[in-house]
This record gives sequence, structure tokens and C-alpha cells, in this order.
Amino acid sequence: MGGMKSRRRLAELALVAIAAFAATGCSGGGGVHEDKAGGTGTPVALRMANPYGELNQVPAVDYFVKRVSDISGGNLRIEVVNGWGNYTPGAEQRVVRDLAASKVDLGWVGTRVFDTMGLKSFQALTAPMLIDSYALQQAVIDAGLTSHMMKGLDDLGVAGLAVLADGLRKPIGVTKPILRRGDWPGIAFGTLASRGQANAIRALGATPVHVLGPERQQAIEDGRIQGFEMNLWVYQLNVLPRHAPYVTVNVNLWPQMDVLLANPDRLASLSTQQRGWLEDAARDAAARSGVLADQDAKALRDACAAGARFSEASAADRTALEAAFAPVYGDLERDAATRAYIGRIRALKTSTPPDPSPVITPDCTGKAPKQATAGSGPADADLNGTYRYVITKQDAEKAGDNDPEAVYPSITTITLNDGHLQGGCFGSGGGTYSVDGNQITFYSVDAGYSSKVTFTRDDHGSLYLTPVPPMDPGDAFTCFSKPWIKIA
Repeated sequence: MGGMKSRRRLAELALVAIAAFAATGCSGGGGVHEDKAGGTGTPVALRMANPYGELNQVPAVDYFVKRVSDISGGNLRIEVVNGWGNYTPGAEQRVVRDLAASKVDLGWVGTRVFDTMGLKSFQALTAPMLIDSYALQQAVIDAGLTSHMMKGLDDLGVAGLAVLADGLRKPIGVTKPILRRGDWPGIAFGTLASRGQANAIRALGATPVHVLGPERQQAIEDGRIQGFEMNLWVYQLNVLPRHAPYVTVNVNLWPQMDVLLANPDRLASLSTQQRGWLEDAARDAAARSGVLADQDAKALRDACAAGARFSEASAADRTALEAAFAPVYGDLERDAATRAYIGRIRALKTSTPPDPSPVITPDCTGKAPKQATAGSGPADADLNGTYRYVITKQDAEKAGDNDPEAVYPSITTITLNDGHLQGGCFGSGGGTYSVDGNQITFYSVDAGYSSKVTFTRDDHGSLYLTPVPPMDPGDAFTCFSKPWIKIA
């Protein structure tokens, strides 16, 4: 619902703090590279293809975009084009091909996709259960392995700027946890474009189904998939706990690692100074990406509040899963370079401390709570009317929302009329509501899900609303933290 905007601002707070630190404390300043022609000249904008919704879902890429502007003092900026490829199954391949065809200047994709395009150099990064921590992702980058892997991008007509750490992908179940080797056979399991990932899913006896974006949610609702792989950060940002609440928190199937790409001709057209800004920002993002990507602790708390429930596989279960992947490794290691990369990563793994274990409170385990659905109960005619509430800057700061671009006070108006609602945080499509005793179930057409609250009214008809868990914290703050004052 409209509260998603606030939730995303809340989710970006850690990123903003890191970016602010980097802007003042990094050594890669804009004065390192000089333009041979002298001066910075006219500010230049580069278009960047993002195959997904918003860059807050890929923290290190988002940081890179901001860092380019910071280093260059605004003389070089990146205009992000979201949804490149229209969320089709081949969206990431299209980013690569459109870059090679000079249809866009920059882009990013997951390294997993290149094995579908004939490039094997990145295969080791998503070998199943090999890279299983943010620290190990960073160690692989720092050791220079990813720099060697990027050399193969020339064959596809694109240039690589950096490989960045991203979220660890976990198995997520729709109706029950996917914990053990025996939970996999016979299920349809959602994944993204990658031959290696698809082969790993088949090795467990499941059927890989290529879904992303809105298609994934539709596949869940239609029963076409019983699980999927995703990192916790993206999982909670996309409000997926409502649709698939069961997360196996200590099984990291593979990381998503992201590669920043450029069109070679566009890169060559930049001045020495401008290319230096891009390179500095890319190196900085790569060096910090492990920390930037590690949002699991916050994501876990927010996902739990939204209805997610977490389970942990036993040591024996994890060993059985690793054993099932033996044929996948046999196939990967037929390629000599991939075999060497896997060996280097295994060596790094022995010397890299694991990430801290996630802290899971008892209320975030067990059976998922029943989600509120679009209510069919009667609408209380006494609720008919127009309501308004105001969120001040002090309210936002108290909730931890310090978005400098937000305008306060934020005034929200909502109209309720015989079970139908318009306005407010529920989106331009409006929605419905139903009343059962002292509870109201609101349904947002735009968001496609419901939220339940308890309520009381004062003598003037104003509403005082208390969220009923599970509810996303951003929605709870944006929609229900202040009384709805009846104005008509």
C-alpha cells in the first residue's frame, strides 16, 4: 500500500548513514584523476539499466550510484531506469545485450545469469552452499578473484566495472518450511535465470521455475510454486512474508553477487577524470559491499513482524543437502578455470570467520499466524466519513525515519463509505474494508493485501487504530500510528 514508500525510507537508513560516512571519510576523492582538457566541463548523465524495481533492493549498487555523484561533486550522475526488461524472464540477459548494443550506458545484473549466455567465468560464485557468508563474499572480492572473472565480459561486448556482494539466498516455503533433503522432491521451486542454480535445484529433486517480480507472487497465489530462493532484505521489502512465511534461515543456497557493467564505447567517450570517478566509485562500492549487503538482522526483525517464521536446519540436514550437490560440482569442475576458482574459494573459506548466527526470538518461530484477508463482513455505516491525520517531522524522527527528501508535515486524508475506501496510504486504486466487532480489515487494491487493526472511537467519531500482527512496521507507522480525525 502507500505505506511502502515510508517502509522503504526506513529500510534505507543504514545505507544513508554509510553513504554519509563514505562521502567524508573515503580516500577516493574527485581530485585524484585530472581531465587532460582541464576542468570538469558540462555535467554528464549516464543512464543505468536496473532489471528490478528499485535500487534500495541492491544496497551496494545503490551506494555506487550515490558515490559517483558524491565523488564528482554532481558533475557525473547516473539516471537509473527501473524495470528494464519489463520483468520478463530474460530481463537480465536483455540488460547485457542492450548494453552491448549501445541502448544504455550502464547496467547491473546478477553474476548467475552469465552461464545462460555462454560465459562460465562466474560459475563458482553461485556454486551451491559454497559462499555462505557476507564475510566470505568480501574475501573473494578482496582476493581479486572477481577481477579475473570479469575479463570474460569482453566476449559479450560489455565492460565490467566491479563485482559487488549482495544478499545470501535462502529457501523460502509457501505452506511449510523447506528444511531437509526430503522436503525438496516433487516441489516446484522459483529461481532466477541461471543454469547452475537450476541444476542445483534439480539435484535436490525439485523442479526449477523461472519467476521474478509480479510473476513470482502470482505463481505463489496460483499454487504453481511451493517455494523459492531469495535474500531476507528483498523478501521483507517486497512484503512476501504475507504470501510465503517459512524461511530456513541457516541454509544459504548461494549468494547473489552483482556485476556493474558499462558500454565500452560510452566508457571510452568519457574524459579521463570522468572515467576515474566511475572507477573510484566502483572500487569503493566493491570494498564496502559485504557490509552494505549484510542487512539480515534488520530484515529478519521486520519480516517477523510482517508474519515470517524462521526455522533452522540441523547439521545432519545441511550435510545431506551438501552431499546431494555432488553431481553439480562434478559438472562445474569439468571447466578448469571454474575448478580453480572453487579451490581458491574453499581455501578462503577455511580462513574466513563465519558470520554471526542470526538471533531468532521464540515468537518468530513455529506456525505462521493467519493473515488478514480481504474482509467480507459488514461495513459499519457509522464509520462513513472523511478522516485526516498528520505525521510531523518529530513523529518520523521518533520512528527512525530521517529521510532528508521527505516533506513534513505529511497530511493524509481517507474516505470510508459503505465498505469502500479511497485515499491515504492505501494507494490510488483505493480498496475495501470490513468490520467485525472492534476490528477493521482494510484491503488495498494497489498492494494486493490486507491489514487488520483494532479500533476505538471518541465522541467526535475520530478513530484510534492499533495494528494487529503480523503487519509490516512501515505500514503500521505510515497508516495507523496517528489518530484518524473525522473531518466530514
